[in-house]
Amino acid sequence: MTTNFKITNITCAACIKLSDSVLKKIPGVTAVRIESDGLGAIESDRDISWNEIISALAEVDKTAELIK
Repeated sequence: MTTNFKITNITCAACIKLSDSVLKKIPGVTAVRIESDGLGAIESDRDISWNEIISALAEVDKTAELIK
């Protein structure tokens, strides 16, 4: 399963690394891709709720919008 999103407050490479690390901790996530413009995707082996993604990103003070 793939979930596409845009992190709205990415400002640097460290933001990407922090966001990547917290998203990879979500159970079932198999891969994370985040571009420098904040566009990203999560690959998972289960249905990951949007709330799980938002909660993980909130740990590093990031916000995101779901892209359908």
